[in-house]
Amino acid sequence: MTIRYRKNIDCLTANELHDLREALAAMYLLPIIDPNSFALHATFHGGPPAPGYCRHQSPGFFTWHRAEMKAFENALQAAGCHVMLPFWDWSSGPSTGIPAACRPATYVNRSGAVVPNPLYSGPRSGGGWTARSANVDTTAFDDLAVAVQGAMTETSFTNFLNLVNGPHGSVHGRVGGDMCCIGSASFDPIFFLHHANVDRIWARWQILHPGPLPASEASFQLPPFNRPFTTQWQIGSDVESTDALGYRYQNLCFIRPPIKIWEIVLIEWPPMLRARFNTARLVVKTTRMPEQAVELRVFIDQPEAKAGTKTIGNPRYAGALGFMGHGGVRKAGAGCPECAALGHDRDHALHAVAHDHAAHDHGDHDHGDHDHGDHGHGSGEQLDLALDVSDALRRIGPDAKDFRLKVIAVDFDGNDVPAANMRVDEIDLELD
Repeated sequence: MTIRYRKNIDCLTANELHDLREALAAMYLLPIIDPNSFALHATFHGGPPAPGYCRHQSPGFFTWHRAEMKAFENALQAAGCHVMLPFWDWSSGPSTGIPAACRPATYVNRSGAVVPNPLYSGPRSGGGWTARSANVDTTAFDDLAVAVQGAMTETSFTNFLNLVNGPHGSVHGRVGGDMCCIGSASFDPIFFLHHANVDRIWARWQILHPGPLPASEASFQLPPFNRPFTTQWQIGSDVESTDALGYRYQNLCFIRPPIKIWEIVLIEWPPMLRARFNTARLVVKTTRMPEQAVELRVFIDQPEAKAGTKTIGNPRYAGALGFMGHGGVRKAGAGCPECAALGHDRDHALHAVAHDHAAHDHGDHDHGDHDHGDHGHGSGEQLDLALDVSDALRRIGPDAKDFRLKVIAVDFDGNDVPAANMRVDEIDLELD
């Protein structure tokens, strides 16, 4: 199973935040009978009738809410398949107010239009929109963070749950408005960011204190969440591992410049960050697969790197990410005599399909300038590839205050590939 990462909402890129808002807005528009609607998922917490399905004691508090967050994330992904549910980190240190992305009533969308911010409020079941305390943006959460950090040393699952449950409830009360009460809390979208953080707190405790769930938790049923393809309710043991559910948490975020192919990127590497990170991943995101197979190679503090740069035995080489070409054949002249004829036939087949597709307007296209790279397998589908660069970063000298990262593109004949020929949407360096 592919593991994907939930991020701190304050660490989302601009595109990730747009994706989240667009998916949430799409959920708002769905009727309650739709299994992916916000209206339906918001009812799970407080009904029917209140206090309904949700659990706020042992057994069930951590496990039920983990199942709820995963179900909500699945609904988000029905609207945008690459969206992950972010968390609001009120528990790692001093903080004031709610996340910046949740504060304004409107925002500027990708098209430059001012539109309602779906993270500001959600649609209530009886009509209207949720509200929060008038002073929430100046409310401090420092003491709650201290309490949670203290709870991390507790070895008993039940005692840990009880120690976290209090701060969890205080967050609900301090946000105020609809978040105050069980029946209305989940109609405010910040509820899901808050409980993703509660789930993250539990996940971190599980790493620090490995061991099985208590029997009462493992067997506890979690309605209304079904096991896949059955009418049986999930139970606590079904959600015990976030890895088994396909996600982990990215616990660190840091300011780093955009990473582009062939550009040398200077990244700050202070001792605090170096000491705290567990794993580091370079994540490449694209919706446009290359026509021909390409490999991205990653080098640390080797700015002169190119296609011929040594990889085997090179401590500056961090690894590679390979992309299969979606063109189907190699280009003529690249060691494949049949490619010219096969490629010609494929191109005509693609034209026939594209020009017959009613959803596309090709009135301004002709056979001479059609872009085959945007039609065919892989186009428009989100592809995320990740490379673990933890060992490479640990090899950086202990006195280094920064490092230089370079990503190069190479074809499988050993030639440099220009950045324009390897179109990616985003390259991120993620730490946790």
